[in-house]
Amino acid sequence: MPDTTSPTTVRRKLEASFGTQSLVRIERRPKRADRVDGFVVGLGRKWVLVAATMDGGYFDGFVAIRIRDIARVRRDRSFEGRVSRTQPEWPPTAPGAVELDSTKGMLRTLAATSPLIGIQKERERSALWIGQLVEIDRGWLALHEVRPDATWQKRPRWYKLRAITHAQVGSHYLTGLTAVAGAAPTRRD
Repeated sequence: MPDTTSPTTVRRKLEASFGTQSLVRIERRPKRADRVDGFVVGLGRKWVLVAATMDGGYFDGFVAIRIRDIARVRRDRSFEGRVSRTQPEWPPTAPGAVELDSTKGMLRTLAATSPLIGIQKERERSALWIGQLVEIDRGWLALHEVRPDATWQKRPRWYKLRAITHAQVGSHYLTGLTAVAGAAPTRRD
């Protein structure tokens, strides 16, 4: 990974991208964290919201990234930004009112925009946990998970809020999973 940029420079570049609707590439810590490409559509004290793009400049849902984990932001000068401008989703806007000043607020408001939310905890292991948000209580998130085979777990699983480094909604993968899995079964505790 290239040298990291100061937090002040990272924030300045995110603000500039937000104001100009420029396609950016966001490199994150730790080293194994996936890069996020897209357009900044929201910026808070703790989180940034990106209208994510995939190869070719096509839109692929929304990703919230913890700002303190951003190592570098750079403008993408490839053709992909021009392709994005030809897509029906242009100009990109947030999927709703997403609160980006706290983790709890971000998760609650982002999850409200989509049937499924995916969360990552890159510092523990590289994985994406997908499901419906059930509850947030005392620093923990309960997620009723759906498996990769589109079947639902029997009970929600709990995750520490402070361990979550990335959240996403509306990607092609999550949209397909939603179509096959359907609504979560009613809980019987």
